[in-house]
Amino acid sequence: MIAGARLAFDPALPTAAIIMLGLAAFASLALYVWRGGGAPILRALGLAFVFVGLAQPQWVRETREPAEDVALVLVDQSESLALAGRREAARSAADSVIARLGGESGLEVRVRETRGGADGTMIAGVIEDALGDVARDRIGGVVVVTDGQAADAPDNPRRFADLGPIHVLIVGDPARADRRLELTQTPTFGIVGEPMRLAGRVIDARGDAPVRLTLSIDGERVNEIMVRANRPFAAELRLPHRGRNMIVVEAEPGAQEISTSNNRQAFAANGVRDRLRVLLITGEPHPGARVWRNLLKSDPAVDLVHFSILRPPDKQDFTPLHELALIPFPTEELFERRLNEFDLIIFDRAPRRGILQSYYYAQIARRVEQGGALLITAGDSEAGLDGLYRTPLAGILPAQPTGQIIARAYRPAPTALGRRHPVVRGLAAPERWGRWTRQIEARASGGHTLLQGADGKPLLVVDRAGDGRVAQLWSDQPWLWARGYDGGGPHGELLRRLAHWLMQEPELEDERLSLDATARGLEVERSTLGEAPGAIEIIAPSGARSAVASSETSPGLWRAEFTPSEQGLYEARNGGLRAFAAVGALNPREASALAADPSILEPLARSSGGGVLLTGEDGRDLPEIRRISRGARASGANWIGIERNGAYTVRAARASPLGPGWAWAAFGLALLMLGWRRESG
Repeated sequence: MIAGARLAFDPALPTAAIIMLGLAAFASLALYVWRGGGAPILRALGLAFVFVGLAQPQWVRETREPAEDVALVLVDQSESLALAGRREAARSAADSVIARLGGESGLEVRVRETRGGADGTMIAGVIEDALGDVARDRIGGVVVVTDGQAADAPDNPRRFADLGPIHVLIVGDPARADRRLELTQTPTFGIVGEPMRLAGRVIDARGDAPVRLTLSIDGERVNEIMVRANRPFAAELRLPHRGRNMIVVEAEPGAQEISTSNNRQAFAANGVRDRLRVLLITGEPHPGARVWRNLLKSDPAVDLVHFSILRPPDKQDFTPLHELALIPFPTEELFERRLNEFDLIIFDRAPRRGILQSYYYAQIARRVEQGGALLITAGDSEAGLDGLYRTPLAGILPAQPTGQIIARAYRPAPTALGRRHPVVRGLAAPERWGRWTRQIEARASGGHTLLQGADGKPLLVVDRAGDGRVAQLWSDQPWLWARGYDGGGPHGELLRRLAHWLMQEPELEDERLSLDATARGLEVERSTLGEAPGAIEIIAPSGARSAVASSETSPGLWRAEFTPSEQGLYEARNGGLRAFAAVGALNPREASALAADPSILEPLARSSGGGVLLTGEDGRDLPEIRRISRGARASGANWIGIERNGAYTVRAARASPLGPGWAWAAFGLALLMLGWRRESG
């Protein structure tokens, strides 16, 4: 404890009132003297004594307890220091600073760590939070051990001036170069197969050297371009499929780089189709045609072209041609000039005889093998000579008719394989599906039989043909489900799935691997027609690999969960399939700039009187630490200073009035009277 004394006041009136009265009185005195009034000194002294009497001065004797000064040591442990042993060097340098400050008497040392996040490393915010409960007259200074990469460098560093000198000790060599990639334009969606533009630049301290960029989509390299460092570039690519496409752009490493982790940028783009075009050809009118038409017309992603064949050309019923159709059937336009525009062709009870020449069926088969799709809904004609199996389409069809027609009630049912296939999997209550009454008997020679009908005969068979897909539905009676016959069934969902599977919807792939980031972590989903897919390999952004076991949640569908420990782009692999997902920010700001940089925090240090000093890659070149007086110079070429404030806490106080207030006022009035007398005498 130490003794101290100070002058205090116990005013008889509110302080504001005394100040206002004083200003008014002295202003009046000044006006009086300006107009020629006498005895200004006596009158001024008289007024002063009067107002001192109103303030009632006291002499306060205090018992004071010295308060410790507070010094903050902030240690950067963010991801940008996880290079070349910098994190350990920063930790070691901070321990040395803490040890030196800890030997100082009357100094409390606080230690905080900051770690990078999606928005980068926070330095200024952590300083304010750490010293928020400390009186400003107790703060001796701040020492920040970092690589200099900060995301919250203040625009107005002067507001930190009352925190004492802020010193920045840089771990790392600022002269060591680093190359990094920045993308300035990344589209979020694109039309499949159409050019999509992205832009950016490669930042390299060495100059505008040529740099090779590699562009990959879902792990597959799609393009390579040469660009100049430090100059904007633009590149084009095409999305290969619908749904999520994970695009990675990577710049080749430079010479003696700190790290290549910031040479890569990734973003997700959603692939969309301009429109899915479907050609529906129906035979003689029947209830099933309306089912197909309503289904396809209600799908906003589908552009439907529909033709009905009311009468084969060889049928002679003497009906005028203008009464059979509004326009002639455009055979040449549909199957020669515009055939490649259609993603799916549906023949619904459409007989072969006299409608299309064999050449056109061959064209359709070729279109399917090149990536198109074909669906045949069988009517009675498929059992006879007019069936489409007796055309060049037979080469791509997985089942052939036996020539028999089954005309009795049966209940469609999924096969064991169908329960695992995404077209049928999960359809509600198959045991309660309504019965159908007609089926064309067929024999499957390939493909996958998803539904069976009477006597276990194939009812729905799907297959791949080249790059395209085909399906055969050996009955024309889905309309019975639409009418609710015998309880109905999932006609809409089944036919919608079938159509979109044929058009290669990514979510309906029978062999599929997906990886999604959720609030709980990473969720892996594996769809397969085979047996258990085994362990799923997870690759972290750092390259670390983990094997995750999956469990079957429904037939053909396996799921697994994984808890990520890093932020960035994760990859899942299984059975030759790959999937990607981002945890946190896809391109964390913390990982963008990795070189040691003293310039970012230099304005903050200089405005507070602190200094920025380099400690080397190992953090051993530390400055001398001195205690300095408040307001003195706080840094030099090889030293930093922590202020000694002399703050204290008052434990006891005793006030003694410096005379009664009335005595001061009476003496002041006496001086005023004396001044009046001298002026009048």
